[in-house]
Amino acid sequence: MEPPAEQRPHRSGTAAIVGRANVGKSTLLNAALRERLAIVTPTPQTTRDRILGVVRHGDAQIALVDTPGLHRPKSRLGRRMNTMARDAAREADVLVFVTAIPKNAHKDLAPAGRDVELLQQVDPDSRAVLVVNKIDLLGKHRSALLPLLERFSEVRRFSAVVPISALRDDGIDLLLSEISKLLPERGPAYDDDFLTDRPVRFFASEYVREQVILATKQEIPHSVAVSIERFEDGEKVTHIDATVRCARDGQRKIIIGK
Repeated sequence: MEPPAEQRPHRSGTAAIVGRANVGKSTLLNAALRERLAIVTPTPQTTRDRILGVVRHGDAQIALVDTPGLHRPKSRLGRRMNTMARDAAREADVLVFVTAIPKNAHKDLAPAGRDVELLQQVDPDSRAVLVVNKIDLLGKHRSALLPLLERFSEVRRFSAVVPISALRDDGIDLLLSEISKLLPERGPAYDDDFLTDRPVRFFASEYVREQVILATKQEIPHSVAVSIERFEDGEKVTHIDATVRCARDGQRKIIIGK
C-alpha cells in the first residue's frame, strides 16, 4: 500500500536527454513540460545549446536538460555541441538515452550502430533510462519492439525502458514516473513557478532561427545564427528586431530573395 503523500520522500534532480540527432529529444522535452520551449525541425543539429526545463511530477521535481544531438563533428560548432551534450550526461543524476524507430521499419529492428557506439561511451554505472521514441511509426506492428529492446539490453543495463511517441504524447507520464524513481531524495532545487533558466531573448532568437531552417530546409546550414537587436515588451505589443547571420553571401540571397 502506497504511503500518504506527506510521508513519501520528495525527490529532485537533473535528467539529461541525450542521443544522436533527429530522434526527438526536443519534442520529448516539450511534451514533458506541456510547453513549446525547444525549437523542433527535421534538420539535424537544430538544437545547439543545453536547454533546461523543470517539470513537477507527483512528489518529484525533474530538471530536464535537452542537449544537442551527438554526431561526428566537422566544425568547431559541432565539437562544442558534442562537448555540451557529453558534459550534461556526465553531470546529470539520470541519463535519458533516446533512440527512435526509423521510418518504414516494421520488423527485424536492431539498435542503430551509432546508438551502440554512444552507449558504450557512457558510464556503465550511471542511472540510465532507455527511451524508444516514434513508436507510432510501427502502427499495428508494436510486437517488433520486443526483440529491439532485448538487443539494447545486451549493450548495457538500463534502470528502465520506456517506449514512447513524444509527438503524440504517448508514454510521457510513464517516463516521468520512471525518472522520478531514480532521482535522489532531497528537496526541490527550484521554485514552483520556475520553468527555465534561459531569458526570453534567447527563445526569441531561437524561434526566428527555427523559421529560417523550416523555410530554407537543407539550403541553409544549421550554423545560421540569430541575434536580437531590440526587445521591447510593451503593454499590448512586443517589438523585436532580429538579425539573421549567415556564413556566405549566397545564403543571404536564399533567405531574403534576390
